[in-house]
Amino acid sequence: MEIQNIKNPHFLKKMKIKDLELLSSDIRNFIIDKVSHTGGHLSSNLGITDLTIAIHKVFNSPRDKIIFDVSHQCYTHKILTGRAKQFDTLRQINGLSGFQKRKESPYDSYEAGHSSTSLSAALGMALARDKQNKNYHIVAVIGDGSMGNGLPYEAINHIGVTKTRLIIILNDNEMSISKNVGALHNNLDKIRSNYAYHNAKDKTKRFLNKIPLIGSPLSKSVTALKSSFKKLYLKEGFLFEELGLKYYGPINGHDYKEMLAYLEMAKKETEPVLIHVITKKGKGYPPCEEDTIGMWHGIGPFNKETGKPLVAKDDTVTWSEVISNHLIELTERNNNLMVITPAMTGGSKLLKYKELYPHNFIDAGIAEEHALILANGMSIGGLIPFVSIYSTFLQRGYDEVLHDIARMNTHVILGIDRCGIVGEDGETHQGIYDLTFLMPIPNLIISTPKDSIEAGNILYTAILSKKPFAIRYSKDRLKYQKKNYQIIPIGSWEYLEKGQDAVLITYGNLLNNAKIIKKNLANTLDLAIVNARYQKPIDTNLYDEILTTYQSIFIYEEQTLINSLGFYLTTYAKTKNYQGNIKIFAIPDEFIEQGKKNEILSLLELDPTSITNKIIQSVKHK
Repeated sequence: MEIQNIKNPHFLKKMKIKDLELLSSDIRNFIIDKVSHTGGHLSSNLGITDLTIAIHKVFNSPRDKIIFDVSHQCYTHKILTGRAKQFDTLRQINGLSGFQKRKESPYDSYEAGHSSTSLSAALGMALARDKQNKNYHIVAVIGDGSMGNGLPYEAINHIGVTKTRLIIILNDNEMSISKNVGALHNNLDKIRSNYAYHNAKDKTKRFLNKIPLIGSPLSKSVTALKSSFKKLYLKEGFLFEELGLKYYGPINGHDYKEMLAYLEMAKKETEPVLIHVITKKGKGYPPCEEDTIGMWHGIGPFNKETGKPLVAKDDTVTWSEVISNHLIELTERNNNLMVITPAMTGGSKLLKYKELYPHNFIDAGIAEEHALILANGMSIGGLIPFVSIYSTFLQRGYDEVLHDIARMNTHVILGIDRCGIVGEDGETHQGIYDLTFLMPIPNLIISTPKDSIEAGNILYTAILSKKPFAIRYSKDRLKYQKKNYQIIPIGSWEYLEKGQDAVLITYGNLLNNAKIIKKNLANTLDLAIVNARYQKPIDTNLYDEILTTYQSIFIYEEQTLINSLGFYLTTYAKTKNYQGNIKIFAIPDEFIEQGKKNEILSLLELDPTSITNKIIQSVKHK
């Protein structure tokens, strides 16, 4: 089938199972081809292709509302709803989002980039439907990894009370980004493996229905005894029914006959239903199917024939690898150091650490709040926890950082990964808010190192500090270098470049841009560069010196303007009655969509050329 000619899912209604299977294959090949050029979330989309097609065949979107939890697995959904022609622009500036996006299509009824929100949203939409006496279906598709978060259980607790008509599809592929952990995962694993119940039930029904006259009534009696049967054969599956949901499953998420039958049954129910569907993550592409560490969850451009990433080989590594390498070396010195991640073992490059120090490593699952309180308890117990967490996911743990870690002044180190402009994943993943919401928190030390050596020294300082400490680092690549660890005094800044006419204050990766800006200005003014490696507390001694030395101060940040370091420094300067010119170059008060980082910085006029021109104009009009 010509995938790019699909305008809407209505054509699925007339398709037979054989045609659906061919369509699945075509769509998978299409996704593999497009993602090999643009990068994106591959494994999850290949695994859910059949299920998505089945959902769209049975239900009538956009009237019926389909919500994908996280929604990074919505590529097939986008194809079926007429967006295949846009796939060359996937995750690009002004292109197709890698997630559901309401303004992109009426078929996208909800949008999210974080996990576990779908059930609460679905219930809210269902209650709104019922309040307005409308009649349509709401289908929430949630992964087994997302069920490890507390939010779905808050939602299920409420759903079970309201008894609102709602269909939940548990897409169980046994793996999220990292391999799932916890009691729920173990429970689902038992359900998956216990086909004795299902086989016994089906065989019994088939046998009884063959008996003349009495067979059918007996079969109905067996159905009436279903609850007791379940308790006997599949106690674990009874969990969901105890929570107030009618449970179907587990069923094969690649068997159209089975999926369509159960979806049609669920469609007729007047109470909340959970359909437990087993799928194979990465189905149809061997490198994905064989992936056990989440490498193919989110992938950059790759050679689809070989499965090899299309990245230039050089001597650089990611910031995540830098931090992981330092953690390994510092754990050798101090066995009280513990590393915790909320399901980002692979993404945060902690696989080697886990292998070397399995007793010092904990994957808490997709449960950011739990991970942070777990760390706080460990600290109180005498350990030194390092929580590796993406900037965008730290938002979920704000209360825990403020109310518990900082308020109790415990020795918890936050490794805030993916700070600044992240790029292709768009609004939901940009790490441009963490400094904004962390700055007002008392007791918390915040730092953004400029390179791998400074990162190691700051981590070393954090371990010795006995204070709540946040270390921020980006998604960029850099050279890994290591020297003997040294303490960097908390709150200390440094001059990277001297200059007579004006000063540029920045931190982290932007120091590389600062050097370019200084070079650009060589014939215009002599620019000093200051590495503000600690954003909290600030180096008041050095900043006081700056206030008395320079009439033009420029502050450059890959962070939102509101409540930025620049905001704080401007306020401080006013208390010192500073009469000079302070300009802040930071991200405006808006959500930043997807695209390559350098392109986004250019659009925001935060690239070196734009900053150079702004400084020249500012000095001219001084």
